[in-house]
Amino acid sequence: MSVRVGIVGPGGIAGRHADALAEAGAVLAAVAGPDREQATAFAEAHATPGHGPPAVHATAGDLFAHPGLDAVVIASPHAHHAAQAEAALRAGLHTLCEIPVALSLGEAESLARTAARTGRRLAVAHTLRHCAPYLAVRELVEAGELRVTHVVARTLMLRQRDLGMEGRPRDWTDDVLWHHGAHTVDAALWFLGAESARERGGDASGAVVVRGARGEPWQGSGKPMDVAAVLRAPGGGLATIALSYHSRLAVRDLTIIAEDRTLHLSGGALRDHDGVLVDRGDGDRMEREGLARQDRDFVTAITRGRRPACTVDDVLPAMRVLDGLARDAP
Repeated sequence: MSVRVGIVGPGGIAGRHADALAEAGAVLAAVAGPDREQATAFAEAHATPGHGPPAVHATAGDLFAHPGLDAVVIASPHAHHAAQAEAALRAGLHTLCEIPVALSLGEAESLARTAARTGRRLAVAHTLRHCAPYLAVRELVEAGELRVTHVVARTLMLRQRDLGMEGRPRDWTDDVLWHHGAHTVDAALWFLGAESARERGGDASGAVVVRGARGEPWQGSGKPMDVAAVLRAPGGGLATIALSYHSRLAVRDLTIIAEDRTLHLSGGALRDHDGVLVDRGDGDRMEREGLARQDRDFVTAITRGRRPACTVDDVLPAMRVLDGLARDAP
């Protein structure tokens, strides 16, 4: 029996989810968005062959009540993620939430409790965890072949105008800390082997130590556009994080340092001093493949009754770091 999925927020990333879910054998049953014309066009463009166009709803709440749904993807603006994910779980729906799952640690922890209480799965779209070069590094860490002492991670881009993935202006403002910061911090901690709240039994002891600052709010967005931080993981490893939405030179890379080896991950390629270890082309191709792997894992977790590869519990260490940085006055 096919998993029936609804999508909230028919924007650029939602289209990638719709394609990936179709490849995984799921049926797109419903779409919700405030712009009826946009939502209808999205539903028609991504209709599952043999099932007709998905139902179109004006609100997430209406979609959550759609009969026969098994799961939902939350791809709405950041500010709505936590509340919509909470409502979806309470409606009995397995949920895949785009990054960030929430805009505070308290909200993320509340979602983890709701998922446990309802018995529904809450996967989070930390897509880098599903990308081939990142998986290759993590496999070395888990096998004990790479004892990482320091991760230097840079995510620098020009995002002074708020455009979506398809180049269209958006009616909401992106956030360098909670969006790209969530990707970057989580990847660094994952390579450092920072244990999840689930592995600690929910205990907050052994948390990551954070030292950092945000830049002054920029008049164009009202938000800080630069973040710098140094993290110390429970095992002693360090991460140096640099984030910017002001950079006219785009840089997204990680240097992974161990006593006996150094790796460099940029775009879709992973290299060491001997040459290329993994090459998935450019970063966009790598992330498309990673998103397809992520969504397939979500569908498989539902059909097999298992835990998704990346849940809200797994990203709580990163959320704790982001929350700490957000609380410090810029």
